[in-house]
Amino acid sequence: MGGCRMNQGIKKTFIAGVFWGVLEKFSVLFVGFFITILLARKLTPADYGLVNMLYIFTLLANVILDAGFGQALIQKKTVTDQDTSTVFYFNVVFSLFLYGLLYALAPYIAQFYRQPLLTDIARVSFLMIPVNSLCIIQHVLLTKNLKVKELTIVSVSASFVSGVVGVFLAYTGHGVWALVFQGLTLQVVRAMILWTVGGWTPRWVFQLESIRSIWNFSLNILGVGFLSAIFQNIYTVIIGRFYNVNEVGFYNQAQRLESVASMAITSSIQRVSFPAFAALQDNKERLREAFKKIMDLTMYVHLPVMIGVIAVAHDLFLLLLGEKWLPSVPYFELLCIASAMYPLHMINVSVLKGVGLGKLYFRLEAVKRGLIVAFIFLTVRYSIYILLVGYVIATVSSTFLNMYCCGKAVEYKLIDQLKDLLPTLGCNLLMYCSIQLFHLCAFSPMYRLSLDIVGGILIYVLASYFLRVKPFFHLLNIILKRC
Repeated sequence: MGGCRMNQGIKKTFIAGVFWGVLEKFSVLFVGFFITILLARKLTPADYGLVNMLYIFTLLANVILDAGFGQALIQKKTVTDQDTSTVFYFNVVFSLFLYGLLYALAPYIAQFYRQPLLTDIARVSFLMIPVNSLCIIQHVLLTKNLKVKELTIVSVSASFVSGVVGVFLAYTGHGVWALVFQGLTLQVVRAMILWTVGGWTPRWVFQLESIRSIWNFSLNILGVGFLSAIFQNIYTVIIGRFYNVNEVGFYNQAQRLESVASMAITSSIQRVSFPAFAALQDNKERLREAFKKIMDLTMYVHLPVMIGVIAVAHDLFLLLLGEKWLPSVPYFELLCIASAMYPLHMINVSVLKGVGLGKLYFRLEAVKRGLIVAFIFLTVRYSIYILLVGYVIATVSSTFLNMYCCGKAVEYKLIDQLKDLLPTLGCNLLMYCSIQLFHLCAFSPMYRLSLDIVGGILIYVLASYFLRVKPFFHLLNIILKRC
């Protein structure tokens, strides 16, 4: 009975976390939607290209500071003030070292890309690293305790303020610096609010034993995070080095909009699924049941979003960003195909981390990165489009490998996972075919896009109802209970 109550408590906390997480993502999406339109219509692809050439360096630094120890503190059952304070001071000192190193390397980074302006841009942009180190622990503790409401306040407020700053600078003629200071403002505002709502301040204590106690787990997670950061941005580096700065802008705008679509739901679930799976790590049966339900529900919501934006990509870019961004459309479609598989990867990985299989997680990620490198070498000589086709093949292959290995660990086989997803896949196929038929109507892009969205949603819901798709009725039940 006690175990059942605990399971119900985890379920309620998880659903509440997902609710606030989705609210956060859609609020940020709403703000970012207008900010992106305003900035993209004023700035050039080259402006976006310059800023995104540097993103890999900032991300790697933040991974070193956050991914390892931060994830380890979430996974650790009992966390003391000594642990959090020690990690806080370590992060702050190390972030200053990293900033100094990157400041010195800025001219060489500019030389690598053959873009002299990058030296000054880099030295300002890299200030985000020490700023971020000041609020990592607050973010970790809120995540560990599933305080998604507070995290929602942080994200929405920071996105709004930084967006206003970016738009103001763009429309007063500051060009690429609008994007630079938008990013820096985001981190500053985020840090200020996390210190206000986080409910934690560091004590004057530093013990190496706290570092040692989480070192083994954090090292594996750090390794995966480091690899992920490199390979999430390796295409930006390659395109910037072997093609030109405008193509970097087109690719990154496609990546930016793809991320908005793909992460609106899945990042909310990712944030709460790891702590939820960690809480169930001692009961394999309940863990497997939670795994199955979360995967079914996530894919049911996520997949139609990705399939839908692929179907309407041309009109979407034309209406939102303007004709100058249409070269981004083919890249966007390929990235969305890869991201359609993301929840399967993300949930399987959350299970592996939740049960403490950090080494297996690292090995699987290493295999995925190896596939990406192989396809890069095979395709880079042809075109950016062929380069991204290779990325799609590598991503899909590695996702199936993750599903196979995780399925063995929790006794939920790959073939069973795929069978459970077949009804959702069928509904998405019907929706996609319907939207393609709508395209035959000789309407203006605005009317055609409206018809695609409304008609696509209607077809998806009706197909789900008549095919008796389980996640549809589960989601409907949750909504009705809240009403």
